[in-house]
Amino acid sequence: MKLFIFSDIDGTFLNHDNYSMGTLFKYIKNLNMDFEVIFNTSKTYEETVKINKKLQLNFPFIAENGACIFFPKNYLNENLKKKKLLRYKDHLCYKISRLKPNKVINLLRNFRKKYCFKFYNELSDNEIKNITQLKISDIRLSKNRQFSNPIFWMDKSKKKETFKKEFCSLNSGLLISDGGRFLHVLDKYDKGVALQKFLKIINLKKNSYETISLGDSENDIPMLELTNFACIIKSKKSKKLILKNKKIYRSNQIAPNGWKESLEHVLARRK
Repeated sequence: MKLFIFSDIDGTFLNHDNYSMGTLFKYIKNLNMDFEVIFNTSKTYEETVKINKKLQLNFPFIAENGACIFFPKNYLNENLKKKKLLRYKDHLCYKISRLKPNKVINLLRNFRKKYCFKFYNELSDNEIKNITQLKISDIRLSKNRQFSNPIFWMDKSKKKETFKKEFCSLNSGLLISDGGRFLHVLDKYDKGVALQKFLKIINLKKNSYETISLGDSENDIPMLELTNFACIIKSKKSKKLILKNKKIYRSNQIAPNGWKESLEHVLARRK
């Protein structure tokens, strides 16, 4: 039976502080099973393509918190390619979000009078480096955002939840989700919606596959609640995640070792 492994990246697959993937390249290469690693991440198209190339993977992935699904050109058959897919560089894509980075700024313009925050595209390369510890070359890839404009919170922590609730009450159909370092504005989509859309597009027979998801932050919850197995990777910074999914494993180790630990736990249960 095929296994689809839906995985967040930062703090889940890569270490939150130094972005190390440890021994995961070798571990994935040695997996003796029918599987696909589908990254479901807040990262951009370019960032995720770079990681897949480093891992020598040619699987689909979901970028910018569920905003768009990208398929390698030869992944889908001709009938499936007709499902409202567009061409983007070396991939076919299915857009879920209608948001654009500038629209996010307009939606939050009045909130800047009450709360202190900056949008991702307003941060200098050095500011982003200090926040994320990314290399300058990776920062440039991260700025090429097609749908989202993450928010860097600079106000008191206790005001964050008030801000999120106030925004959602004034903008029906929109929500703000908390990631590892940034807040994300979403329009009727999230990582869970994108996961469901992906499975609908590929249209495999029921009982021919199983799903597992791995994440560490609030914005991973919609994904974690939809799979056969869910793994919450230990985090030093995120609050404890509460899920409806009953088949949950909470890793004892942080990323990247926590990713391997979690997957091995699930694989042992599947036997």
